[in-house]
Amino acid sequence: MTTSTEFLSDSPAATEAFAARWAQNLTPDAVLLLTGDLGAGKTTFIRGLAHGLGIAEPIRSPTFTLMHEYVIQQPPHLQGTPFFHIDLYRIETPAQLATLGLDEILERGGVVAIEWAERLRMANVSLRATHVYEVALTHSGETHRTVRIVEQCAG
Repeated sequence: MTTSTEFLSDSPAATEAFAARWAQNLTPDAVLLLTGDLGAGKTTFIRGLAHGLGIAEPIRSPTFTLMHEYVIQQPPHLQGTPFFHIDLYRIETPAQLATLGLDEILERGGVVAIEWAERLRMANVSLRATHVYEVALTHSGETHRTVRIVEQCAG
């Protein structure tokens, strides 16, 4: 069974606000797989998501470091759990992907947001998480973006 949500954004601020509201739906052991062209708004979405999770630190894409870890402050059912922001843009081989320790990250049971998630396919990565959300961001004009979120439910 799958459920989906779609949002048409007319600005980066609207994308962030939507993601902040949507973050309240998350539970522990959630993985968000973000896809979209360069400039589609993946990092903007994650910035809003982090804001909705009560993370006050600046959110920047970890393009060169590959991963940033934060501590979720809200909502109460997620407070104290880790939030991982991963960027696979520079990953070119399955061996490079293996160095990330994705299995260990997932075992920690927090929320994991992965930009350029299509790179996971090259290594045939199987995500063991309770909730997996595919978040596709597409250009819908010069300033508009469509955000489509599809939850892949187990069973």
